[in-house]
Amino acid sequence: MPKIPRSIIVMYILMIIVLLGLCTGVFIVLFSNVSDDSKKSSSTGSYPLIDTSSSSVSSSGSATTTGSSTETGSSSDVVFTSTESSTETSSESSSSTDFVSGETPSESFDLSFFSDDLFIGDSIFTGLYLYPGYLDMEQVAAAVGLTPYKAYTSVIENKGVTAVEYAKQRQPKRIFIMLGSNAMAGTDHSSLEESYRELLSRLMGACPNADICCISITPTARRNDYPNIDNNEVRKFNKYIKSTCSELGLKYCDLYSLISDEDGYFLDEYAEVDGMHFKGKTYAVLLSALQKLM
Repeated sequence: MPKIPRSIIVMYILMIIVLLGLCTGVFIVLFSNVSDDSKKSSSTGSYPLIDTSSSSVSSSGSATTTGSSTETGSSSDVVFTSTESSTETSSESSSSTDFVSGETPSESFDLSFFSDDLFIGDSIFTGLYLYPGYLDMEQVAAAVGLTPYKAYTSVIENKGVTAVEYAKQRQPKRIFIMLGSNAMAGTDHSSLEESYRELLSRLMGACPNADICCISITPTARRNDYPNIDNNEVRKFNKYIKSTCSELGLKYCDLYSLISDEDGYFLDEYAEVDGMHFKGKTYAVLLSALQKLM
C-alpha cells in the first residue's frame, strides 16, 4: 500500500480545523438569536395587546373613539355635537344648547317673543310662514336653495334684496340662521366654512345691536330623497358652526340632537316624507328650543 504524502495529510488537517471553526461560529449565532427571542417573549407575554386605532382618551379625561363607532351611537344619551373639553368656560356653556338624543322635545313657545326677530334660512325656513300659527313672511328671509354664500350675494325674490341687506333694513332684535344643507353635497367644507364665516361677519357689521344665533343643520331621515347628504358630514359641519359661535361670541342651538334618534337620523315623527324638511309641529320644537336658549 503506497504511503500518503505528508503534504496531503497537513492539508486535510487544516480543512478539518476550518470546518470545525465554521460550525462553531454558526452554532454561536443560532444560540444567540434563540436566547434573544426567548427574552422578548418573557418580557411581553404578561401584557395584553392594545388596539389604539379603536379608542383613545382625551386630555380632559373623557373617552373618545375613532372610526365608524363615533358616528352611530347605540345609547340614548349620545350628544352628537358636544365634543368640547369639560374645561369649557361658563360663558361659553350659557351661549349654546346641547340636547341629548332621546330627550323629549317641547312644543311650547310664546309667539310674541319673536315679534322683533329675523330668521334666515333655506326652503326649510319658508315653512315658518307657510304653516299657519307661526311667523309672518316679513320675519323670514328664506328661499329654496339658499346657501351661506347666496345669503349675501343673491336676491331673495319676495324681499327684493339679499338676506344680509334685508337684515340691515329691518335691524331686528335677534337673528336666527340655519343654512348649509344645500351646500353639503358637492362642496368642500373649506369653501362652505369660509362662506359661513363671511355671512356671520357681514351680519354682525350690518346689525351690530342684534343678538345672533346659529342653528345646527338638521339630519336626514333613514329613508330620504337626498342620498348626497351624509349625516356624518352634517355633524362635522355643525361642530364647526358651534366652535365659530364660541369664537365670535354668538349663540348656538343644537337642534340636530333634539330631533334625531340614537343613530343620528331625523326622527320620522318630525320629518316630512322626503326625509329632510319639517312637519308643522317641528317648527314648534324649533321655536321652543330657541326661546329657551335666548
